[in-house]
Amino acid sequence: MKKILFYLLSLALVFLAVSCAGICEKEEPAGKMKGVFYADIPGEKTLIEIVPDGSKTYSLRACAQGGQVSDVVMNFTFKADPDRVDAFNAAHGTSYQMCPGSAYEFVTNEVMMPRYGRSSTTAKIKVTASGLEDGVDYILPVTIDKATGTDNWAVADTLAAYVLLRKSFFDPNAPGTENNPYSITSVADLKAMGEKMIEGSLVYFRLENDIDLSGVTDWEPVNRLEPYKAFDFDGGEHTISNFTGTTSLFGAVVGKIHDLTVEKANITNASGPVGILGAYGGATGQSVEVSHVYVQGKISNTAAHGTGGLFGVIIEATIDACSADVTITSNKYDSGGIYGYDNSVAPKFSKITNCWTAGDITGNRMVGGIAGNAANNAKYSEVVIRNCYSTAKVHAQFKYGGIVGDAAQGQKTGEGLDLKNHVEKCIAWNEAIYSDVSDASVHYSAGAIVGFTSVKNYLQDCVRKSDLSFSDCPGNSFNVLYDQENASPESPLKEAVQSTGSTNYNYPYHGKAAAADATCSQVAKALGWDESVWDLSGNLPFFKGASAPVENPDVNPGGQLPDFDENEFYQ
Repeated sequence: MKKILFYLLSLALVFLAVSCAGICEKEEPAGKMKGVFYADIPGEKTLIEIVPDGSKTYSLRACAQGGQVSDVVMNFTFKADPDRVDAFNAAHGTSYQMCPGSAYEFVTNEVMMPRYGRSSTTAKIKVTASGLEDGVDYILPVTIDKATGTDNWAVADTLAAYVLLRKSFFDPNAPGTENNPYSITSVADLKAMGEKMIEGSLVYFRLENDIDLSGVTDWEPVNRLEPYKAFDFDGGEHTISNFTGTTSLFGAVVGKIHDLTVEKANITNASGPVGILGAYGGATGQSVEVSHVYVQGKISNTAAHGTGGLFGVIIEATIDACSADVTITSNKYDSGGIYGYDNSVAPKFSKITNCWTAGDITGNRMVGGIAGNAANNAKYSEVVIRNCYSTAKVHAQFKYGGIVGDAAQGQKTGEGLDLKNHVEKCIAWNEAIYSDVSDASVHYSAGAIVGFTSVKNYLQDCVRKSDLSFSDCPGNSFNVLYDQENASPESPLKEAVQSTGSTNYNYPYHGKAAAADATCSQVAKALGWDESVWDLSGNLPFFKGASAPVENPDVNPGGQLPDFDENEFYQ
């Protein structure tokens, strides 16, 4: 009997085990997957050329095939898969070779696909020309290496991410390179510059002779449309004359311009920012360097903010040893002898050094001999204007100065935001600085050096002509020239004052007066201007190897003086 009972109990246990197995099998049938997945690079799949020192970074993601979804959160990592090369070549009739390991790098290699998602977050893979041979086409297949979150998944058999690339053959002597710049010898060559520019590359040009643009009435700036292309324009110390247009010669200047003269320019009917060289000097993420450029001419802009001798707007610009003798007429904001306003964004700012201007600069507000609005587009700014002078006549409604109109980004308190702009060792030798209005209720602030400044700016060692013709709005009779000490964020400008009116503010920086009979050159020498750049032998400073600037007969530079200690050149 005991044997029979033991036998029956054993049969029952076997039955229960089989039944349990069947139930579990029904809950998760063999072969049911959470999904079939593949690696994907969004965007166009074309062959790219990589220059020897270049690179390109791709976004990489995991995708569910055929619209399938996973009902769990999954994490994927990727790998390069040489086994896919032969299958790709067979399917496409190609002969790509596997990309060597030295030419690619997974910058980030893990992605997450949310529950019920069809595509993941993105990883990054960077390819370079390292290890690539000339004349060989390569392929980099990328597939999913592993996933976490479930064991029930699979990689698609036919789908994968592919990068197709080859090493670009770089000829340093090819046309448009530094060793062999495109020659500009005619008006036609100048107009055709835009056709030779290449997005993502710096293309070189050289002016081989003077060019006269008389009679050219249909000028289109050579780089006026985004994406702006970078170029290096070597003026070869030649001159482009009689340019007539509505905006500028070049449109947007990114790259470099140097050793060029542009004279007898005439720009009218402008509909946007305007300057003789460019409407824009630099662009977001694309800097410009300008050196040894002289411009002369007339600019009329009654339609838009931003008018300058060289540029209407600058962004990440470096301007050195440049000059402008211009007549600017505008009824809008932001007019300056070198540039109208700066639109740089932290942490990159513009730097203007060793420049001079002359002429007549008229605007509504924010008007200066060098810059109209020092910095316009940043809560924090460190634009530098150093070792510059102006003899220009400057006049506007308000916020105007011999060097800078506004250096406080329009903040009426004068404290500005966290502005630390530099106006250093500049000289206001202007013919005159005065207001175009008489109603003090719509006017505030004018200065010999800076018309309206943040008290936290670096205002260092700037000098004005002793007999400078300066007059503010008649209703602001309290704003007269007086000497001010240097200022910095640690030692804010103390003499900045506010009038008693509700809207009238006065935050000028006048610098210090020069000695009564000092010349501008003597002041520059006392300030330590670089005499490898400047010729300080005449009344006005000018650049070594260049002609001396023409002095306005109304300007009284004073007589020559014997050698003095530096502190005797200004009081």
